[in-house]
Amino acid sequence: MKRLLSVLIVLVVFAGFASAQNITVSGTVTDSNGETLPGVNILIEGTSTGAITNMEGFYTLETGPEATLVFSFIGMTTVKEPVNGRTVIDVTLSDDSHELEDIMVVAYGTTTKEAYTGAAEVVDNEIIENRPVTSFEKALQGTTAGLLVSSSSGQPGTSATVRIRGIGSLSAGSSPLYVIDGVPMANALTDINPNDIESITVLKDAAAASLYGSRAANGVIIITTKNGRAGETRISFNAQVGVASRISDGYSLMNSSEFYQHSWQGLYNTALLDGKTTAEAKIYAHENVESIVGFNPFGVDDPLDNDGILKPGTKVVTDTNWRDEVYKTGIIQNYNLNVSGGNDATKVYFSLGYFNDNGTTLSSDFTRYTTKVNVSHKVNSFITAGMNNHLAYSVTNAPPGGTQGANPVRSAEIINAASPVYNNDGSYNWENTAVFDFNPVGLAELDLYEYKGKRAMTNAYINFDILPSLKFRTTGAIDYGSDKGVNYYNPYHGNGAGVNGRSSMSNTENLAWNISNILTWTRTKNESNIEVLAGQEAHGESYSVLSAGVTDFSIAGYPDLSWGAKPETPGSYTSEWNMISYLSQVKYNYGGRYYLSGSLRGDGSSRFGKNNKYGLFYSLGASWRLTEESWMPQVKWLNNLKLRGSYGTSGNNNLGNYASLGLYGSGANYGGFPGLSPVQQENRDLSWEKISSLDIAIESRFFNRLDANVDYYIKESDGLLFSKPLSAGTGFGSILTNLGAMKNTGFEATVSYEAIKRTNFQYTVGFNISTNKNTILSLTTDKIVSGTKLIEEGESIYQFYMIEWAGVNPDNGKPMWFVNAESDDDESSDIPDSAYDDPLETGRKVTSDYTDAERVRLGTSLPDYFGGLTNNFAYKNFDLNFYFYFSVGGRVYNNDYASNMHDGTQPGTNLSTDALNAWTPDNRYTDVPRYVTNSTDQGGQLSSRYLEEASFLRLKNISLGYNLPENLYSKLKLQGLRVFVSGENMLTFSKFKGFDPEGALNGTTSNSIPGVKVVTMGLKLDL
Repeated sequence: MKRLLSVLIVLVVFAGFASAQNITVSGTVTDSNGETLPGVNILIEGTSTGAITNMEGFYTLETGPEATLVFSFIGMTTVKEPVNGRTVIDVTLSDDSHELEDIMVVAYGTTTKEAYTGAAEVVDNEIIENRPVTSFEKALQGTTAGLLVSSSSGQPGTSATVRIRGIGSLSAGSSPLYVIDGVPMANALTDINPNDIESITVLKDAAAASLYGSRAANGVIIITTKNGRAGETRISFNAQVGVASRISDGYSLMNSSEFYQHSWQGLYNTALLDGKTTAEAKIYAHENVESIVGFNPFGVDDPLDNDGILKPGTKVVTDTNWRDEVYKTGIIQNYNLNVSGGNDATKVYFSLGYFNDNGTTLSSDFTRYTTKVNVSHKVNSFITAGMNNHLAYSVTNAPPGGTQGANPVRSAEIINAASPVYNNDGSYNWENTAVFDFNPVGLAELDLYEYKGKRAMTNAYINFDILPSLKFRTTGAIDYGSDKGVNYYNPYHGNGAGVNGRSSMSNTENLAWNISNILTWTRTKNESNIEVLAGQEAHGESYSVLSAGVTDFSIAGYPDLSWGAKPETPGSYTSEWNMISYLSQVKYNYGGRYYLSGSLRGDGSSRFGKNNKYGLFYSLGASWRLTEESWMPQVKWLNNLKLRGSYGTSGNNNLGNYASLGLYGSGANYGGFPGLSPVQQENRDLSWEKISSLDIAIESRFFNRLDANVDYYIKESDGLLFSKPLSAGTGFGSILTNLGAMKNTGFEATVSYEAIKRTNFQYTVGFNISTNKNTILSLTTDKIVSGTKLIEEGESIYQFYMIEWAGVNPDNGKPMWFVNAESDDDESSDIPDSAYDDPLETGRKVTSDYTDAERVRLGTSLPDYFGGLTNNFAYKNFDLNFYFYFSVGGRVYNNDYASNMHDGTQPGTNLSTDALNAWTPDNRYTDVPRYVTNSTDQGGQLSSRYLEEASFLRLKNISLGYNLPENLYSKLKLQGLRVFVSGENMLTFSKFKGFDPEGALNGTTSNSIPGVKVVTMGLKLDL
C-alpha cells in the first residue's frame, strides 16, 4: 500500500511539473486590410491539437512554450509562428492569389476547387464585363468545357441557347437553371448587367447540382454579383462605344442584270418544254420577262438581244442591293458607374448602367437601364444582415421573323434587285413581285414592333453565427417582371392593309418568390473536417397576360387602341405553380487527402400528378488527392494529382403548370349559350423527368504552371415527358405522360499553361474541348418524323431524315434523288418504275420523281466536338488577349439558301449567283438543275441538296489594353486608368454558304437576323 501511494505521489508531481511547462497563448487574426478573420484554424505543429478563431478573430490555446503554431484559412497564405514563450501572438494573413482563384460559389455556399467532389467550372468577371453583348451567357461561349452556347439571331436583346452536357429532354425545357446571389431566376437573362457580375459557376454533374433537385436536370449556372468591401470608397466608371456589322456577307445574290437575263432564260426554257420552237420561245421570253421580274431596270425598252443577253452599252438604271437597304452599321454604347466601399460593419456596392444597341437591321434595337444596390451590415458579433437589389428597364424593337412578309431579313433576300425602293416621285415602291405590298424600308417607318420590360429583383438575408461551428441563414427573395408589347401594322400596306390597319397590345406579369432557411454545422478535429447542411426552401411563381387588339384606323401612325374603330376579342390568362423542398448535405475531409460528400433533397411540386407530387433526389461524390499522401514520391514536376467521381440524380420540372390536370376550355357555345368542353385529359401519375449522372475525372498540375483536367460523364434521362397518342374514342388526340429515355455521354478536357512567368512579361494559354453523344434509349413508338428530323430509338434527338440528293441529270437538267428502295423504313423495297442508273456513275439507282425516293438518315445537327483556345499576354502595362471558338461536325439545313435556289418555282423572287450555274445544253455537268419558270421539277423540295456541314472556327474575341502607370494616373488624382480596344466575332472560317454557321441547335435556318461582329473602344476610370 505504501509503495502504491508513493507511485501516485510521483505521478501527481510529474503531471504538475508537465503542466507547469505549458502556457496559454491568445491573440487576434486579421487580414491585410486589418479586418478580423473568424474561423481561422490554428494547430500546434506536429499534433492534432488546435483551436478556431471566433467571430472577433480571437483565439486562445494551451501549448508548450517552444511549440510552433500553424494558422490556416481558405484563400489565405498559411503562417507558422514559433511561440518562443510568448503568451500573446497576433497574426496577419495575406491573400493567396492562387488559392483565391480556386474558390468557387456552389449550391448554398462556397468551397475550394481542391475540396470539391463535383464537376464545376468558374468563369471570372474579366471574361464578361468588357464584352459588347446584351446578355452575359453569350460571353461564355468557348470558355468552359461541356458548356454549349449557340446564338441563332443577331436581334439585340435576345438570349443565347445554352446547354450543359447535351440535350436532356424531348419536349420539356433543356435550359439550365440560373441562380443569382443564391436565388433562382424566373425572368429574362438580358435584364442582368454583365458589369455587375463578379463570377459565374457552371455546375455540370448531379453531385454539383443535385441540391437544386427537380430543377437541376440540365445543370445550374450560379451568378454572383459584386459586393462592397471595407476600406476606402472606390468609384469606377467605364465607357465603351462599338461599331457593329453583319458577321459575314453570306452567299452573293444576283444583281438586276443577272436576274433579268436569268428570268428570260427561265421563260425560254418553259416555252421549249411546252413545245414551242426556238424562235417562238425567244419571242415568248421577250414578251413576258418584264412582267415576271416586275420592273425593267434598264434605260431602254428592249435591253436583251435575241439570245437573252444584255445588249452592249445598255445603261442599268435600277440595281437595288436590298441587303444594303435593310442592313445598317450599328452603334453599341455601354456605360457603367460603380461605387464600392464600407467599413468593418457595413459594406455597400452601387451601380448604374446604360446599354444601347441600335442594331444592324431596320426596326431592330435594344436599350437597357439598370441599377443595383448590394448592402451588408454586421449588426453585432453574431448577426449579419444584407440585401441585394436589382432594377432594370428595357425597350426592344424587334421586327417579325420567319417567313412573314414583314420580316425585313427575308425581304432583303428575296426581293430582286430590279425592284426599286422608291418610285420616281420619291414615294415608297410597294409593287415588287416577291412579297407584293411589302417594302421593308417603308414598313420600318410605318409599322411598330416595340416591347418594354420592367424588372425588379430583391433578396434579403440574415446570417446568425450561433456558435463558431454553427451558422444559420434565412433568405427571402422576389423577382418581378412586367412586359408591355405593341404590334402596329399601318392601314395602307403590308399586314394591316386588308383591315385598314391593325394594332395589338399585350401586358404580361411574372412574379416569383423564394424563401430558404439553411443551417450549417462544421467541426474540425485532428485531421478530420466535417460540414453538415440542412435546410428548407419554398418557391412559387405566378404569371398573367392580358391582350387586346383593334382594326380599322381612321388615321395612321397612332398605335393606341383608342384610334381603332373595330375591337377584336380580348384575351387574358393566369397561371401559377408552387414548390416546397427539404435539403441536406454532408461533406467530409480527412487530412486534405480524402473528400466525401453526399446530398439529399425532397421536392413537392404543384405541377405534377396527384400520385407523384413528391420526389427524392440524391448525390454521392468522392475525391482523392494523391499528391498529399506521404507515400507519394515528392517530385517537383507534379504539384497536384486528384481523382474524383460522383453519381447522383436530379429532375426536370420545366413543363406547363397544369399539365397533369383534366382541363376544360371555353368557346364551346351551344344554342346561343356559353359552354365548356374538355381539352385535356387528367394524368395523376405525371411526374418530373428523372436524370441520373455519373462523372469520373482526373485533375492535375505540373511544374507549378500546367493544369490539366479530364472528365468522362454519362447522363441518362428517364421518364421523359412525351405526348402519347390516344384512341379517337377517348375524345383526345394525346396525353402528356412520362414515356421514353435518353442518354448523353462525353469527354471534357481542359488545359491551362502559364508558359511565361517573368516580372514584365507573362503569357498563359488555355484550351478546352468537349464531346457529346446524344442517344434516345426508348420511345412509345418506333419512330416519329418531324420536319427534317427522325426521332427513334438508338439515335440522336436531332437526327436528319430526308431524301438524298443525287445531283443533276446531265442529259436533261432534271434534279435527281437516290431511290434508296432498300431503306428499312419502307414496307416495300421494290425499285420504282421511274428509277434509272445514275448517269453520274455512282452505281446507284436514282429517280427524277421526288415522290419515288425514300428518306434516309443523314447525320445530326449536334457537333462532334467543340471548345475554345485562349491566349493571354501581358507585357508591362500592356495586355493582349484573344480566343478562338471551334465547332466540328454537325450539319445544318440551309432553308434560307434554298429560298434563293428555287429553280423557277418562285418567279420574280431573287436568286443566289450560284443559280447562274444552272444546267443548259452547254453546261451539262453541274449541281444546279435547269431553271424553268413555274418549274414542276421539285428540285427545291426537302432533301440533302441544302444540307451543309456546320463546322467552323471563329476568332471570338480579341482585345488590346493599356493600364496607365501609377506615376501618371496619380497626378490626375485617379486610382487607375485603362484604355482598350476589342473585336468580337472578327473572323470566321467555314464552308457554310449562309451568313453564320452558328445557328439553332436543331440545325435549321429560319430567316433570322444575322449575327454581328463588333469593334469596340473603351476606357475605365478608377477614382
